[in-house]
Amino acid sequence: MAPQPVSAQDRPLTSAATTDRPVWREPDFIKVWAGGVVGSLGSSITRLAVPLIAILQLGAGPAEMGTLGASGTAAFIVVGLVAGVIADRLPRRLVMVATAFGSAAALATIPFASGAGALRIEQLYAVAFLTGCFGVVGEVAFQSFLPRLVGRERLLAGNAAIRSTGSVTEVVGPSVAGFLIQLLTAPVAIVFDVIATVVSGVLTMFVRVQEPAAPARVSGRRVWHDVAEGLRYVVSDPVLRAIAAEGATHNICSNGAFVALYVLFANQVLGLGPIELGIVFAAGGPGALIGSVFAARYGRRVGMRHALVRMQILTGVARSLVPLAVLVPAPMIALAAGELLLGIARAVLNVNQLSLRQAMTPDHLQGRMSASIRFLMWSVVPVGALLGGFAAERIGLIPTMTFAAVGTTAAALWILTMPKDAA
Repeated sequence: MAPQPVSAQDRPLTSAATTDRPVWREPDFIKVWAGGVVGSLGSSITRLAVPLIAILQLGAGPAEMGTLGASGTAAFIVVGLVAGVIADRLPRRLVMVATAFGSAAALATIPFASGAGALRIEQLYAVAFLTGCFGVVGEVAFQSFLPRLVGRERLLAGNAAIRSTGSVTEVVGPSVAGFLIQLLTAPVAIVFDVIATVVSGVLTMFVRVQEPAAPARVSGRRVWHDVAEGLRYVVSDPVLRAIAAEGATHNICSNGAFVALYVLFANQVLGLGPIELGIVFAAGGPGALIGSVFAARYGRRVGMRHALVRMQILTGVARSLVPLAVLVPAPMIALAAGELLLGIARAVLNVNQLSLRQAMTPDHLQGRMSASIRFLMWSVVPVGALLGGFAAERIGLIPTMTFAAVGTTAAALWILTMPKDAA
């Protein structure tokens, strides 16, 4: 199905003067941006703290780490499609606020249980799943809200701005996380993420943007009818279908198998501790900043199709540097170089593909489009995490991560199926 034309009610509620104004001059955009920065800083702590709690405090091995990784991403299977219906039926700003507070409440149980001496690996699985569910719904609501916040004409600018400033937190966040975990222990450090998540939700509460009322529902129309409409829109469009297939292949290999084993590999095989890991992950920040600054310009110059192919290949190269780190005398440098390249590649790729699919989708389908494509991309991650964990138990960490890096590179082939004149 070809992209539907944008009707009058689907157009952004912005004047010509507003669309000519930089997004940085919009007070409501600043609030959303600030909330994202604070939330991202907090999330950096938890992304490092939870795996270290599992490994160092609870003695988790490859299979448990795979299960932990699958728990966080299983939310895409459980609520991934329904998230789009929620975003299209309810005020998206309020959904973003509610999911932020829900995540904070779930995270707060970790330091509480640890202080009481009752923390178990099963609780980490549960918290990962709950925060994953809140994160899926909140991100779909945000992606659907952004066209209304900045206007379709400024989507590239808005996405690039959020990505570029987010890259600063990717520098500061992991470094701060490593020192906090080393100084205060991982469970206590998570308290900072709880506070940051609450602050992010409060900032979003003060955003004042007119949201159109959801279209009237047909009598007898059920949730799954809305879900099916969103899936049909994505699967029947050759551009969206190619993006979804590329994302799914990337995620099962990279964000599934690879990420589930990364901290375990760095800690047990390379001997890196919390501070070293924080510095490694921080190297992705400058890369993301570079990529986000040039993402829009690069996409316009070479075309989005070529940009997506090249950046997916660069992603595979970045991932390959991790298992190769065992062959060099300074493995920390190899990992940092991989994170730097990864930051560049994912910033350019994500800004372009996200802006493309937002711009071609009418407002009343934004939530279901985002949810459907994210479901197709991310529902495979738990499978990848479990397969990666069990494969590492049998053939070892290094071969498993090598296979995952090769699969990540091969994901670029899907973009070649996209019509040459489509993007």
